[in-house]
Amino acid sequence: MTKNREYIERFTVSERIIHILLFTSLIILSITGLTLKFHETSLAQWIIKLEGGVLFRGKIHRFFALILIGVFFYHILTIMVTRRGHEFFQDMLFKRKDLIDCKGLIMYNLGLVKNMPRFGRFTPIQKIQYFAAGVSVVILGLSGFMLWFETIFMMIFPKWVIDLSRIVHSFEATLGFIILIVWHLYNVHLNPQVFPMDKSWLNGLISKEDLRERHPLEYERIYGKDEGA
Repeated sequence: MTKNREYIERFTVSERIIHILLFTSLIILSITGLTLKFHETSLAQWIIKLEGGVLFRGKIHRFFALILIGVFFYHILTIMVTRRGHEFFQDMLFKRKDLIDCKGLIMYNLGLVKNMPRFGRFTPIQKIQYFAAGVSVVILGLSGFMLWFETIFMMIFPKWVIDLSRIVHSFEATLGFIILIVWHLYNVHLNPQVFPMDKSWLNGLISKEDLRERHPLEYERIYGKDEGA
């Protein structure tokens, strides 16, 4: 860390571990799922061999699906029973100001205004990514569960329901992979504000200077408007 810089905790150890488990499971699920989807390509066949064959690929896919579901329910539990989790979720909820900030952010990126909107603990982009990930996990979990126990569900639902689940699962997985690699990767690694990487996902820390610049309303909530002036 740079000397003479004061840091505060933005993410706890458990939050960082959950985040690592989340993106690790999503990446492996994407790889094992996409190789099956595009199994006719030479690249997919090579990856399937690395995965131990088609059958073992399925075991890997289901194992990390269970990890993803476990992470999801653990996060829901922390929101329900812990003060920090509840405050985290409250800060993630969309407010009217987020709509104004989205408009301001677009105008700033287009060079139509000079100043970026003043964000609180989380930006509108971070909120969108958070809830998009939550919805994606629910859709993938439900559709994947039906495909995992396809024989049982075929006894309950008509075949078109299973076929629809397969289409939804494939489409949502592909969309989630694109968002994860393109959008989230840019904001965490390639964005000029944090390049080459926002290290808070590793050490949980953010400097007071970065907090003041990137989340000024959160900075003022913690330190007051005149702190560091």
